[in-house]
Amino acid sequence: MTHPERLGKYRVTGVLGEGAMGVVYKGFDPGIQRVVALKTVRRQLLENTELGASMAQRFRNEAQAAGRLGHPGIVAVYDYGEETTDQADVAYIAMEFVEGNTLERYIANKVHFGDSDIVSVLVQLLDALEHAHTQGVWHRDIKPANVLMTRDGRLKIADFGIARIESAALTQVNSVIGTPSHMAPEQFLGAEIDRRVDIYASGVLFYQLLVGKPPFVGSAESLMYRVVHEEPVLPSAVPGYRGPGQYDRVLATALAKNPARRYATASAFKDALLAVVGKPVPATVSDATVVALPPRSAGGSVPGSPGVGSTGRPVSTAGVPT
Repeated sequence: MTHPERLGKYRVTGVLGEGAMGVVYKGFDPGIQRVVALKTVRRQLLENTELGASMAQRFRNEAQAAGRLGHPGIVAVYDYGEETTDQADVAYIAMEFVEGNTLERYIANKVHFGDSDIVSVLVQLLDALEHAHTQGVWHRDIKPANVLMTRDGRLKIADFGIARIESAALTQVNSVIGTPSHMAPEQFLGAEIDRRVDIYASGVLFYQLLVGKPPFVGSAESLMYRVVHEEPVLPSAVPGYRGPGQYDRVLATALAKNPARRYATASAFKDALLAVVGKPVPATVSDATVVALPPRSAGGSVPGSPGVGSTGRPVSTAGVPT
């Protein structure tokens, strides 16, 4: 594949990742001398999909939604553009270049997270989500591939490309957006959603760090049924689990099937977690955990690239038993 030398005003200096729908490049903004990540989606693929215009609109909304956010725990979005040349016909978003690793890589490499590290991850994640939610933006695909950890142990949420803005209504009937193992029941059912889908997904990520896998695993079809109908086995009842049992109650609320029984806000989830911990929580993940993997350039998940628990294809809710 031939890669462009430039995208708009940005000089392309390398490839960070490649997926079915697009490429993430390392780039450079000569005007302000800044290194950036350039996330692209091939427009031809957007136009040829069943979701068509709504997929293109969702990608534009990444810039719109994330551009409204200003928080150290969220990857900053700088610019949106479109480029049509002999080398490329893409839409692209210029965003903050992050040096570090995704939680997905740490989990895949079986890096051990101590109790204080896990709590630090959750507190940082929930602080960032609270900021986004107060701006009327929710993520809808919180998963390890979209949570970056910098070299100083700070977390950044990436990829608000499928974020829902309160005034927008882009979701097509019988289609859902997200990663099956981290999706809330209402996403599978095609029901009205709100910020509490992020609460649920954060609970899944918490569970995954504690136990080593999400509460439900399997094919997309089996996940649909299990997430909607089965109760998760809480950590203290998982064979071989040796961590604290004190988090069961917190997770039971975060993973409630009925959104009304979940924490209403990210800050409420955080407060409940801190009340159980009962001691100061480190502001960052420990150096010992961070350096377990060499740093890589990261910009969130690659368009069209499956993450942990993903089937790598769209999920239809048609035929899900209720």
